[in-house]
Amino acid sequence: MVGGVVHQLHHLLSFVQVYFQHEQYYYVSLQKIIIGGVHVKVPAKYLALDAKGNGGTIVDSGTFYTLMRRPVFDLVFKELIRQVGNNYSRASNIEQEFDLEPCYNVGNVDHEIKLPQLTFHFQGGAEMVLPLANYFMYVDNDVVCMTIQNEGELERGPAITLGNYQQQDYYMEYDLENNRLGILQHDCKST
Repeated sequence: MVGGVVHQLHHLLSFVQVYFQHEQYYYVSLQKIIIGGVHVKVPAKYLALDAKGNGGTIVDSGTFYTLMRRPVFDLVFKELIRQVGNNYSRASNIEQEFDLEPCYNVGNVDHEIKLPQLTFHFQGGAEMVLPLANYFMYVDNDVVCMTIQNEGELERGPAITLGNYQQQDYYMEYDLENNRLGILQHDCKST
């Protein structure tokens, strides 16, 4: 963004503290993941950064999709499946082809898709309420897949990596002087 626009947006930002466990990572305190108004009960050991530098959440604009360790992903996945229920059928063949899950047959693209809202709630009150296009994408004319990936059973490092696909249309201000990250949902196409 250009100088004038940045100045106009600065006062609208919600800030979350940034921690530097490793120089290359921007750790943030993610407190909860909310799907369709339901708080997904992620164990604290995954949300908090431990003394050895494991767990916690990093913001990484160089990682495409958000990555979650298997235990966190499984909780998010199960809650999403529970809420979607029988509204849409799973597209298992597409899940295998694209290595994304869950994928749903949603029918014609001309109608509104009804999937639960996903929110990342950070310490201090900052939130990322993701539009559907930030965590699901069309992989076929009538199939959408969640763009949060299972990172498997990692022993070390962050439990969640917030990738750039989920950061679309968010203005993210890295205020390294004050160790904080400013977050604002913003239509970046208009600036």
